[in-house]
Amino acid sequence: MFYKVLFATTLLLASVTAAYADDGHFCHLTPEDKAANAKLSFDDFDQKGSLPSTWRALMHENCPGRAAEAADDYLVNGPALTPDQKSDVLFHEAQALAIMGDNAQASRLVAAAIMPDRGMHGDLDWTTYLVGTWAFLVSNRTTLDTAAAKLANEPGEGNHVDANVLRGLSDCFDKDYDTAYNECRPKVR
Repeated sequence: MFYKVLFATTLLLASVTAAYADDGHFCHLTPEDKAANAKLSFDDFDQKGSLPSTWRALMHENCPGRAAEAADDYLVNGPALTPDQKSDVLFHEAQALAIMGDNAQASRLVAAAIMPDRGMHGDLDWTTYLVGTWAFLVSNRTTLDTAAAKLANEPGEGNHVDANVLRGLSDCFDKDYDTAYNECRPKVR
């Protein structure tokens, strides 16, 4: 009887431990979650995070590993996306990987998100923002600072917000992406 209880306890602990995949938080993404995500529109999956299993919701819960997995699965099994939407999902997956410290893979996804014929994303100079982020991930300060300066001179509030993000990455160039992105942006007055 003791061994049955020990075995059952071990199985339970293993399954609970597996759910704590990201930074000690309770993170899970089941096949059913992925199937539900695949039925969502781009806005509901990427922008609004309308289910707890979406990229955005998982990032909000500090589960970047599961968020990256959700984004990857959505790219494969979700609805057909426009090039702009695919770029967004790729970039967000890259952010999740960078937050986990995988700059090499994150930089590849950011590079894949850059569309050669796409400078603007609505009123955003998206390509310059992606190039600046990529530059941080590959430790190219000159390109990062050039991208930040270019965005700061572009019209539109969104470009100024993105320039501020890039300035934060530059100000904390020697830090990890998570710290540089979340803690180092200059304060806006």
